[in-house]
Amino acid sequence: YSDEYNKCLNTSYGQTATVKNCVDKELKTQGKLLNNYYKNYLKNSGDNLSSIKQQHQLWVNRLNQQCYYNVTSASIEVLQAKCVLEMTMELAYYYQTKQIAYR
Repeated sequence: YSDEYNKCLNTSYGQTATVKNCVDKELKTQGKLLNNYYKNYLKNSGDNLSSIKQQHQLWVNRLNQQCYYNVTSASIEVLQAKCVLEMTMELAYYYQTKQIAYR
């Protein structure tokens, strides 16, 4: 997590709307990282391009299955956002480690 995210959570005092705001901002940051690492990974994928795209789509499907529920409440929205954030960070880290192999 970024320092900004940790600071935001530490000053949220458990207020659901504030926590959700913190998570949304961090998700935007991590989403940008994920997209950058994914694009670079695709660029260097060679013959594996279609396989990598298929794996990424499977990840999107898994994210939707694991993180989104048919329940709506403020606390559930925070749990959903945190789930998406965690999965996004995990995949961004995976793609980042793949970049090291191409350097």
